Amino acid sequence: MTAATCAAAPSRTAAHRRKGLVTRFFAAIQASRMRQAQREVARYRHLMPEEFERAAARLDARSERSLPFVR
Repeated sequence: MTAATCAAAPSRTAAHRRKGLVTRFFAAIQASRMRQAQREVARYRHLMPEEFERAAARLDARSERSLPFVR
């Protein structure tokens, strides 16, 4: 009988795991700000030189030094 109660307890607590209200609030704020930043970049993308677009297409973690504005 004790084995049955020990086995049932973890499944009940594992199903109850949810993010807290504050965590969900800050995640929503962060997602909202990211969407706004993406809208702003899209709005002014036509003002950026073409070489930035070509450099960004080749960009990975190790090739940041190959950007045109790094000396």
